[in-house]
Amino acid sequence: MPLKLKGVAAASGIAIAPLVHFHGDLAFIPTRTLEAQEVDGEQQRLDDAIAGASAAILDLSRDLAIDLTDHELKIYDAQLALLHDKTLLAELRRTIEGDRVNAEVAVQRVISRYESVFERMEDVAMRERAADLRDVGRQVLAVLLERERSSLVAEGHDYVFAADEFLPSDAGAVDRKHLKGIVTARGGKYSHGAILARSLGIPSVVAVDELMQKVRSGTRVIVDGESGAVICDPDDEDIERYRRLAAEQAEADRRVFEVRFLSARTPDGVSIKLMANVESTRDLGGVEEAIVDGIGLFRTEFAFMERRQFPTEDEQVELYHQAIEWANGKVVTFRTLDVGGDKPLPYFKTPDERNPVLGWRGLRISLDWPDLLYTQVRALLRASAGGRARILLPMVTHVDEIVRCRAVVEEIKADLAAAGEDFDDHIELGAMIEVPAIVGVLDEVLREVDFVSVGTNDLVQYLLAVDRDNPRIAQMYTPYHPGVLRTLARIAEVCNAHGKPVSICGEIAGDHYFSALLLGLGFRELSMAPVFLPRVKLMVRTFGLAECEALAREALTLGRSREIRALARDKAQAGWSSFLEGGPS
Repeated sequence: MPLKLKGVAAASGIAIAPLVHFHGDLAFIPTRTLEAQEVDGEQQRLDDAIAGASAAILDLSRDLAIDLTDHELKIYDAQLALLHDKTLLAELRRTIEGDRVNAEVAVQRVISRYESVFERMEDVAMRERAADLRDVGRQVLAVLLERERSSLVAEGHDYVFAADEFLPSDAGAVDRKHLKGIVTARGGKYSHGAILARSLGIPSVVAVDELMQKVRSGTRVIVDGESGAVICDPDDEDIERYRRLAAEQAEADRRVFEVRFLSARTPDGVSIKLMANVESTRDLGGVEEAIVDGIGLFRTEFAFMERRQFPTEDEQVELYHQAIEWANGKVVTFRTLDVGGDKPLPYFKTPDERNPVLGWRGLRISLDWPDLLYTQVRALLRASAGGRARILLPMVTHVDEIVRCRAVVEEIKADLAAAGEDFDDHIELGAMIEVPAIVGVLDEVLREVDFVSVGTNDLVQYLLAVDRDNPRIAQMYTPYHPGVLRTLARIAEVCNAHGKPVSICGEIAGDHYFSALLLGLGFRELSMAPVFLPRVKLMVRTFGLAECEALAREALTLGRSREIRALARDKAQAGWSSFLEGGPS
């Protein structure tokens, strides 16, 4: 009887092939106590290993250049930056000298310490950096131990890669001609491994609990990169059904590619703004400016995290100006600093908190440290002279917080005007809707802001009291919950009644199964990771507004998450079928 496992869908597509286990080959690390006179030689071994690992990463990047965009290749630039990070190198050297241990042990200890810091963070993107650290450490150890990297192949046969995780360096060891799918026990949909899987067109499912224990190597499996399902020992009916779905998806992907430069307009003429979420100016290199209507969420905190001290006002102006210049007249929405217990800055000590996601973070820090807010707002206003910018306040809990920030903006405007500096006097100020209580006072909020953006990742988490990254309860996290849907309907209704723009910038904005529902609820601006934008655009161009509104009305009458999810997916599947049959485009 088939066994069905559930994970997180990381790269779309369907794969049918035998699953093959791959295990790390650096489990045994020799330990040696150094004599004083051996320390310098061991430091040199470390330097040589780092040089060797750097060369291997460069070779891999060149090998993949034909299949990846410049933006995706920056994954390997990030690994090189980690390898040559001065703080990391200094700690490796101190460990060799202070603990009198060989370089292999120093690498293992230091990487493990850094890794544990990242893995304790609440922010998913920051936690994913732990995987990059593991990968870099693994490559340095391979050079130190003079071991050639094992080839991740199945002797010329088609196969599904199964391992604890898929790391960027694995892309150079797999047999890409015969690799049909990837299934891992850990990892997230925004990890670098998942990004590479999507870019290489390899269906992928991650975070499959006890994968390596439950499924024997050699077992035939179906990998469903759309739903996150892995079906082991499928029967003939399953295989036939998924082969048919795979053919439909391939055709749909071709049509998605064709429509990406067309306008995001419903068949009955309603324009929808599709925006991109980015973490830094480096991300802009991988975004096709022609297919987006602007930047709906620029996470400014990542510029702070990448530095060893707070960026100066002039440094921030330059950063924000680059994004505004790239947008070429389209709007860029800059979220003010959103750090805290879950996204710490190495140079800004925050207190340990039992529940950092509910603690001192986001706007709460900026208002308690007004110099941070003042400097950032001043930099944003100065940069705004070069194009269209908006300021977005994260983690708003009280209307008074917005009033205080508005006063800061007006004060800085007066200072800049007095100094004869250029800025956009009509720059818009917005609030993120993440805290459920804010929905109840949204009328009051809208009197103080020019727009709002719904951060559904946190909003859903808070509404359901579910940590979506806790594997024990992650299955309870669903934006299809009736309570979530009704909350979103209320937000859209109030904002539209006030004539204030409202956008969705959480993960559901990029879920094309959710697109028709969001339009039907009243949202006209969606901001997402750029990789999801073409499929969402296809769905926007498929359904008329009346269809979307009828779908939303029906969904709001349902009382079970699974019923709402099935309704939305059936509607989306009808859209794919329409395109496959030569329907709207």
